[in-house]
Amino acid sequence: MSEKPNTSGILDQALKIEKTKKKDASHFVLCNGDKIRYIIAPAGKKRLSQNVSTYSGKLGLLMKYLNYIPSWMLEKAGMGYFAKIELHPEIEKAFKQTGKITWNMIVGTYDEKQKLVMQCFGNDEDDAVFIKIGNSATEKEMSAEMNFLGKPESYRTFEIPQLITAIKADDSNLFNLQLMREFKGEKVEPVLTEDIVEIYKEISAIKHEDVVTPKGYAFSHGDFAPWNIKRTGNSYTVFDWEQCGYRTVGFDLLHYMFSVNIRLRGMDRDIAYKTAIEEIHKYISGFEIPREDFLKEYDSLRLES
Repeated sequence: MSEKPNTSGILDQALKIEKTKKKDASHFVLCNGDKIRYIIAPAGKKRLSQNVSTYSGKLGLLMKYLNYIPSWMLEKAGMGYFAKIELHPEIEKAFKQTGKITWNMIVGTYDEKQKLVMQCFGNDEDDAVFIKIGNSATEKEMSAEMNFLGKPESYRTFEIPQLITAIKADDSNLFNLQLMREFKGEKVEPVLTEDIVEIYKEISAIKHEDVVTPKGYAFSHGDFAPWNIKRTGNSYTVFDWEQCGYRTVGFDLLHYMFSVNIRLRGMDRDIAYKTAIEEIHKYISGFEIPREDFLKEYDSLRLES
């Protein structure tokens, strides 16, 4: 298939996709218009809806009922097609290392940093193994996450994904690959709570012995937002640490509410900033980051899609 414009090109590198009839297919390709969103094993018992949290009403409804909608019906509705899919040998080798039987795939945002995530599974009783796949376009981000997840740390207010192994791209490897144990949970509501504030405080207090933290800076997740957190009861898992690093104290907390205001509530940037500060003041009086300073850091991460 041809490369989509403004993407990392990873779909073309990682997969060979051949449209076919249902009886010859290995997977069903679920699309949004001409863009692939999810690739689902038609015979699989474990479906993507068990692990995908979405804040889109339309997509959320689809994920809720995906277990009950036959793939042929999705095809008839023009929402995708059956395909025979061949993995790149490096990815096929990583998949075999998981010991699982089949896989689903989540296709990341269509931009120049696009990545893929495989959900590898066996039967209903098995925990899945996730494989995050990136190429040279996302080498910096994936290296940052691999290094963070590879540190044997535990945290009081949250957990992080459990890294099984990391394979870095080099002269003999085209892809950066992260194999992680499945993390489960429900989506976090897009509001600020005492729990979220406490998680932010613990993240910002992380110290690394090999880093001298400049005055006014603290450790930062970088993309701290509801869609990168899952909750199980009183337990939280914070994931997608690709943007982690040191930033202005308070950046993550302001990013959390600012992103919600921009992406989910449709506010313009001035109102989103002002409203986010007002929300944070309910928990931390006097909290402040100058608007221009925050937006400069926010834009430098190129997180808006």
